Amino acid sequence: MNILTNKWLLSRRHLLRGIGASIALPMLDCMRLPSHGASELPKATSPKRSVFLYIPNGVNTLSWQIEKAGADYELTTPLKSLERHRNEVTPISGLHHPLVIGKAHNCDQVWLTGANVPSNGGAFRNTVSADQLIAEVQGESTRFPSLEMAIDGFSLAWSRDGIQIPSERNVKTIFERMFGEQPGGKNAVRRRLNQRGSILDAVLGDAQSVNSNLGTEDRNKLDEYLTAVRQVELRTKKAETWLDVPRPKLDNSVSGRFTRQMNHDQVREYHRVFYDLMVLALRTDTTRVITCMIGSEANGGAIPDIGISQTRHGLSHHNGDPEQLRRLTQTDTFHVEQLSYFLDQLKAHQAEDGNLLDTTQVLWGSGMSYGHSHGNANLPILYAGGKKLGVKHGKHIDFNLPKIGKYNVAEANEHYKICGRPVDDKARLSNLLLTILQRCGVKTEKFQDSTGVLSEVVA
Repeated sequence: MNILTNKWLLSRRHLLRGIGASIALPMLDCMRLPSHGASELPKATSPKRSVFLYIPNGVNTLSWQIEKAGADYELTTPLKSLERHRNEVTPISGLHHPLVIGKAHNCDQVWLTGANVPSNGGAFRNTVSADQLIAEVQGESTRFPSLEMAIDGFSLAWSRDGIQIPSERNVKTIFERMFGEQPGGKNAVRRRLNQRGSILDAVLGDAQSVNSNLGTEDRNKLDEYLTAVRQVELRTKKAETWLDVPRPKLDNSVSGRFTRQMNHDQVREYHRVFYDLMVLALRTDTTRVITCMIGSEANGGAIPDIGISQTRHGLSHHNGDPEQLRRLTQTDTFHVEQLSYFLDQLKAHQAEDGNLLDTTQVLWGSGMSYGHSHGNANLPILYAGGKKLGVKHGKHIDFNLPKIGKYNVAEANEHYKICGRPVDDKARLSNLLLTILQRCGVKTEKFQDSTGVLSEVVA
């Protein structure tokens, strides 16, 4: 037993030396590679793109809440910058994840999964995130099935086995991975891929001989590890398939924006470089699926550009203090302005028979609404783009008003109640995620605890 286990561990060390940090790259075991040879590419498909953007700790819901449903709603102070995108954006009130109500410490981890989480915020096995289901379909046609980014925090993406897919926080690293020249040229890369394949074969062979001698718990751990190995195997095959396809050629002015030294204290510019890189990845069809955590619940950064020195987490625990609430609104406004900038850039680039936004669904929001008491009903959700994918916009969709009649944001404690408990149990974020999945070509009638598509946004 010890000899077998040591043999497996030794193979694991060889694997890690051979592939470095690539063991958890976002290619899933369930992704079926084409049956053609490595030099052939899948048949090109019409792009159906999606971007998921997460802000931590909710918002100042007193200044955020839109109080009228329908097309003639008035954008509140934090949302004013979206006025120019009114026909491409849908604010939605009243959505929630039923399994997450009252369990706020893992909100960022389950925003795109809706999975059940422990009340104490401890470790748990997640379920697959919506972005990865889209990557299974749309990723067949691109060099990278999906792109995981984080301005601050970790990753929104989770595999079918509930394993978090690592994100990258360095813009230069992301850019060079997508568009940079491979060290040593194609032949050197091909040799490395072949070596990686040999290592993977050895590890899988050793694991099979070990598996029958393990107990249940160890076998589960080994299965989890082998899932990661198979992800690398599939990624290796895909990399070989794309090896002879030239990467997009970019002029030096474009490259320079992403490879220069960044001043992280210039938060507005730093965020916009991330957004510009997303646009570049989408318009070159390098990927069609992007997740970006703008900040996690514990790591939402300060914004010195606008005089905010506190973290977003600190501001969210405001205890009703008017100055703290004002600053929280200020940060909400800042983040929506960056979203508006992103939508500007998507609309500025032509793609297919419209602009890039027309074939890109953008979901922006948080897994929390009222940060002070960790309320996670009535989530702040903005849904944009995708007109060519059958999405319609221009209205504020509200699942609260039919049941409460009107909002009473002047009485904070009364308004906060709808941020702690759902008004409409059927108003589920999973319904919107199901809608996004179907618009991107995923053939499914169910996602997590969904009750159906969000028909209000389907053209």
